[in-house]
Amino acid sequence: MPDAHRRGAVSRIVDTHLHVWDTGLRDHPWLATAELPAVTGLPDEADRSYVLVEADAADAWDEAQWLDRVAADPRVHGIVASLDLDGARTDTELRRLRGLASLVGVRLLLQDSGRFDDPDLLLGLRVVADHGLPFDACVRAGELSQLRALLAQVPELTVVLDHLGKPPLGDPTGLERWRADLGALAELPQVHCKLSGLPAEAADEDQLRRMRGPVVAHALAMFGAGRCLIGSDRPVSRTAEDWCAWALSQVDAEDRPRVGEQNAMTIYRRAA
Repeated sequence: MPDAHRRGAVSRIVDTHLHVWDTGLRDHPWLATAELPAVTGLPDEADRSYVLVEADAADAWDEAQWLDRVAADPRVHGIVASLDLDGARTDTELRRLRGLASLVGVRLLLQDSGRFDDPDLLLGLRVVADHGLPFDACVRAGELSQLRALLAQVPELTVVLDHLGKPPLGDPTGLERWRADLGALAELPQVHCKLSGLPAEAADEDQLRRMRGPVVAHALAMFGAGRCLIGSDRPVSRTAEDWCAWALSQVDAEDRPRVGEQNAMTIYRRAA
């Protein structure tokens, strides 16, 4: 593979998964036990721009407005805001979100929700598709087949799978199931894969270094360079190495501009 610091013709990386928060300003209940910083901000990296992804605040609308203010910084390409996909009410909430200048997508944490057969969720996804916005899907590996069955009913919706579907790196049997289920999900042409979040799934740096190559290679083989994006998932994912630069080094040189920047700019489009 190419050296981690060589990125072919890519002049800029769009990091499509950066979290920022300030727990002194708003409540993120899950952070109380997460051993993460109380305040996070934008990194100072000359070759990067960022998509800020919601971080499950107690008040999603308040968080979205705050992220929109942070996105006034020219380093921010846009924000992916939380949206409660609740049937017909989704349209009202989405219209409010679309008043935010930086909105480029929406997300609802589906992991552990048990909502994959919920008709209100399906209707909500159809509303998002009608608005022409992409949906970030965050699920665990064991939920990939349920996600596929759900998304097959909304072929017009652009979907970005967060964190490679959270492969269970320490479970060989579970990892084999993840490989098969990820391949099945990739059969849906509207689904894209974010090469992100793997450090958070690893037990330690040694496991990450052993497993990251085969996992990312499998995702690239299933989705192709035309449907993969790069995301650091900082500060939830922490690693001694620059994850975005390393992940991009796993991509064939001629495909790096697509994976590192172009796909992100196509999917996460700012409103004119």
